[in-house]
Amino acid sequence: MFSRGGFSARAGRCRRSETSAIDMLVAGARGNPDKTFVTTYIGQLVVAGYAELQMLDNGEFEIRFASGETYLLAETAILRLA
Repeated sequence: MFSRGGFSARAGRCRRSETSAIDMLVAGARGNPDKTFVTTYIGQLVVAGYAELQMLDNGEFEIRFASGETYLLAETAILRLA
């Protein structure tokens, strides 16, 4: 279960660019059930308003949570940036 961590979700406020980024993120994980599970859950967090997802020019994804953490979702790793 994902904890709210003291902030409230902005349910239903997913931007169009985030929706296409979610689709691309999940599509890139096809064929790997573990990666598909993680990317699908990340997409659900974005749709629920707990995070914002952005596709970078190099094809990687950056996810920023409402609590302040920022992660880089690379092809084979997830790196915490802040």
